[in-house]
Amino acid sequence: MKKVFMKIVKRNIILVIFSVVLLITNILFYINGCKVFAYLEFKDEVKKSVSEDYDLSCDFSKLKVIKNKKDNYILVDDAKEDRSFDLISKNEIGSYEYDIQGNTCNYYPVSLETQRNRTIKKYEYHVYNLDSKKVTQRIDLKNLLNRYCKDCYWNGYDVLRSEVVYGTDGKTYIVAGSVNPTNLEHGYYELYNFMFYNYYDGYAIEKVTYGGLYVSLDQKEIVRSLMYYGYNSRNVFQSVGSSNCKLNSKDVNYNYIYNKVDYEKNCYNYMKEYENYTGALSKVKENNGIKLKLQTDYTNPFCKVKIEFNSSALKSNMTNLFNKYPELKKYVGVKGKKITLFDHDLENDDQVLQLFTPDGKPLSFAGVKDDKVGEITGVADYCQKMKAYNEAHLADE
Repeated sequence: MKKVFMKIVKRNIILVIFSVVLLITNILFYINGCKVFAYLEFKDEVKKSVSEDYDLSCDFSKLKVIKNKKDNYILVDDAKEDRSFDLISKNEIGSYEYDIQGNTCNYYPVSLETQRNRTIKKYEYHVYNLDSKKVTQRIDLKNLLNRYCKDCYWNGYDVLRSEVVYGTDGKTYIVAGSVNPTNLEHGYYELYNFMFYNYYDGYAIEKVTYGGLYVSLDQKEIVRSLMYYGYNSRNVFQSVGSSNCKLNSKDVNYNYIYNKVDYEKNCYNYMKEYENYTGALSKVKENNGIKLKLQTDYTNPFCKVKIEFNSSALKSNMTNLFNKYPELKKYVGVKGKKITLFDHDLENDDQVLQLFTPDGKPLSFAGVKDDKVGEITGVADYCQKMKAYNEAHLADE
């Protein structure tokens, strides 16, 4: 029987080889066919995702740091860099540094972890001491995420949205990964662990786990933030650092620590979000001959206000500014520099604008009116009146 079988095989060797090759091909196609079809259908998306490059360098050597007699720090940076710094302690600032070569393609069924490790070359946070003018710490965020959020959904887009946040007690946390998944449009096309293409139907998500970390500066407090998105949506916070950290309930709102100081402590900054605020501010500036664009932020727990403006806006007659910050006189007429002030005295935009009035004239609000609240006696006064206006109209609804 064996001899007969071998004779048949020899006579039909080509057919046998063809059958074996066909069997192996069918097996491989069965295992990987969905991936092939997915690639063919979404090859343009895959190609586009590979071509997207993002990088951010925290080269502090280009940053000039000045400390005046009142312990207010002045930062002078190249305006082309378009960087913004925040205090993370009384005398430290920090910056993310990342190198992303390509990005995640949500439609392509290759594991998210594989794509991340291939595209995210570097993801760090650097701490810079303003007194010693040196980088004192480098936190490897990619390593921490791979250790604690390996199986969670986070990608290069989350890296681009990274920010520093503060607890209500003023403690600084470095954010890494997807800790604030309030914008979930990318998740609608993401199947848990990148399921096979033939299971894909666009919006049928049964389970997606978003993950990220809150990391204290000393890295002893590391809190893993998980959001289970699907039929049983819920938020979970787990302490994974060496300290048994517990988040205060006041620190947590919609799955992220407040990146703003308490409303009670700093109600003014929240009032700036009123829709007509920019218009009121422009009227005050125009009324007082102030011609510069500036940004103010009152949310940092380590200073009263952060003020940002361009050096080209400096005028020699800004006597109040130079009395408080004589170090800025030499930048009059200098273009292309972004100036940041971390001030410990000024409490609202009225006081900030007073720095820039010509010849130190008192800030005037004569004739400044708002369509909703009428005449105002200050930007802070406008915010208070807008608060009362909104509350009154809300009560009527």
